[in-house]
Order: sequence, then structure tokens, then C-alpha cells
Amino acid sequence: MRIEQALEEASKCAFCGFCEFACPTYRALRVRHMGPRGRVTIARLLDGRLTSTAAASIMTCLACGACEARCPLGLKIASILRAAKARVTALLAGTT
Repeated sequence: MRIEQALEEASKCAFCGFCEFACPTYRALRVRHMGPRGRVTIARLLDGRLTSTAAASIMTCLACGACEARCPLGLKIASILRAAKARVTALLAGTT
């Protein structure tokens, strides 16, 4: 999924939170930006500026898809975050 497609998919998120407790990193850390809802928000806001917290949030996603099974809208959250990881990697490498 390209970043443009990922952003379009991410814009459909209703932020209901059903995905949160399916996420292993959220369950372990209990920090909102380390859960699917927080990561989707960060992915939507990536605009060329990147904080270490935002990068860590995106890059620590396991992309296991557990959150997708809980999403009532059927969002492809793991795909969104894979595209966001590619964007973060490019930003860190200075290629965008």
C-alpha cells in the first residue's frame, strides 16, 4: 500500500478503540501512542517532520494484524502502518 492509499484508509478511522486491547505492544506498555489508534493518528500526521517519539511509535508496531480483527470498520491497520514505516524510514534516511 502506498502512503497516499494508507492515508486515505487511515482517514476512515472512527477512533472507537476496539483495536487497542488486541495490540500486544499496547497491552505491554499501556501508552496511547503505542497502540493502533495512536499509531494511525501519527501516520496521518506525518508531514516531513518527525519526532523520536513518533518514529518509535510507528517502528515498534509488530504489524501482526491483531488490531484488524477487532476493527468494526475493517480497516487495514497493519497495511497503514507498514506504509507509515516506509515513510519514517525514508524520513530518517533523508530521502524525502
